[in-house]
Amino acid sequence: MEDITEVKDIVQIILRTDEIERDGSNGSNISIPIYDISSEEFLEFAENAIASETKEGMVNTISNLKRALDCEMDMFFESINVKRIFDKKNLKFEKKSQFLADIGLFPIQTINKLNFIRNKLEHEYKTPEIYDLHTYYELVWSVVKILDLYLELLFTNGEINLELHIEKNVYYFTMKHDIKGCAFIFEIIDWTKGKEREQKRLDVTLKNQEDTDGFVKAFNVFLLSIQYFDYGNLNLYKMKMKKLIKTEML
Repeated sequence: MEDITEVKDIVQIILRTDEIERDGSNGSNISIPIYDISSEEFLEFAENAIASETKEGMVNTISNLKRALDCEMDMFFESINVKRIFDKKNLKFEKKSQFLADIGLFPIQTINKLNFIRNKLEHEYKTPEIYDLHTYYELVWSVVKILDLYLELLFTNGEINLELHIEKNVYYFTMKHDIKGCAFIFEIIDWTKGKEREQKRLDVTLKNQEDTDGFVKAFNVFLLSIQYFDYGNLNLYKMKMKKLIKTEML
């Protein structure tokens, strides 16, 4: 079995498989923070403010939508133990939202539109158009709901185990999301009958901002593997893995 030194090596192994059997999964050690005011409450405040149809209401809508978005993103990042990295570097909203796009949670077009509307409403000192407010509300609402769903997905799938069949060889593949260690762990054991049980392991850890690129790649592979584990569509799994390579992400 060849060495595994980068995330792209994991992807190449997956692309070579003839069959993948789903063996089992375990939950994670995610701890979701509880704030005094939740993102859903900020959304409700914003919805009530829009309904008032006053200038004050429109301004309050912007403020509460910004709070809802910041609250949800902070909750997500704190839950997966990366908020400390963003806080250390004092990274702005655009960097945080870009991270969400990079790990595959949202199309970059959605993030760009969200950033554009947010900046427009925040920096132009005039009463916002009701259309812009409704568009902003719908985008923020979608972000909140999607992040909640992904947190649930990560909570129930902290570790997944797959059996890879490549020609006449069999490999046991374990992927683990270590929240406390802020790392993804990939481990492959050669289970081929009559062969020595050779083992290869790759740890991808986020210790500082410079580690972000590798961590993002590992995050993508892990999320796509969770989706395969849940739905079992091998062709779709491979297609999405190929897309990662075609976009030169890996």
